[in-house]
Amino acid sequence: MIGYDFLQGKDMFVDVHTHLTHGKFKDDLVDVIGRAEGERLGAIVCNGLEPVSNRMILEMTRTFPIVKAALGIYPIDAVNHLLPDDFPHRVGKFDVRAEIRFIEECAEKGLLHAIGECGLDGHWLEESTFKEQTFVFESLIDIGIRFHLPIIVHSRKLEREAFEVLAHLGAKKVNMHCYSGKSKWAIDYAESKNWCFSIPANARRSDSFGKLLRNLPATSILTETDAPYLSPVPGGRSEPRDVCQTVAYLGELRGLSFHEAEMLVWSNYEALFAR
Repeated sequence: MIGYDFLQGKDMFVDVHTHLTHGKFKDDLVDVIGRAEGERLGAIVCNGLEPVSNRMILEMTRTFPIVKAALGIYPIDAVNHLLPDDFPHRVGKFDVRAEIRFIEECAEKGLLHAIGECGLDGHWLEESTFKEQTFVFESLIDIGIRFHLPIIVHSRKLEREAFEVLAHLGAKKVNMHCYSGKSKWAIDYAESKNWCFSIPANARRSDSFGKLLRNLPATSILTETDAPYLSPVPGGRSEPRDVCQTVAYLGELRGLSFHEAEMLVWSNYEALFAR
């Protein structure tokens, strides 16, 4: 399959959720990737949100082998046709069902490393959109299950509902991105389902992320940046190399050496993303 060139026997760092298609990287993308490679990142999983970013990611993987494609439909984009004219974010109009078919075709061709970003959002979106959000989420989960791809999940303010949808459909390869719900729920699902949770690079500034790093099962911890967001420096731009700081913090919280923490996260990545 294309894109599954794991570096067996080597321990590296990984960013399982980033947005290198964001405009904040348009002037120095090559440098950003070079810095990541210099810090020994073995994989950068770039997540798509809608047709434009999905296609940009596919093109990026052809230029940069370290970049792995996760194609998805962000919850806000999933209901673009339902949004009011005064919605606070600019969201393009597109045929959501056609994009679902495109993602399925890419999965069938072996072009994908994961499905995502996808999920449910109760922060920006009204309850009237939940039915359509759920339809799109379930459709993408189905693709992930059928093609044995991890599903990278957004669940803001609808964490319990996202868990229930995933569990009902029998999803096994799951990573909860930037999880902000109750830590007890996260621990319960990590223990019972062996699902993963990726912790962003601002973890030292977040009690909730620190709690997850400390208390989740060791086999359920991954690292992400959500770049350019959630920088370790307030107001800064994050980039994939920042996962190294989260690995260091994980080691401090669990009494592990830096290398032991690195090995732990890389092993979790290989376990979830291997085909």
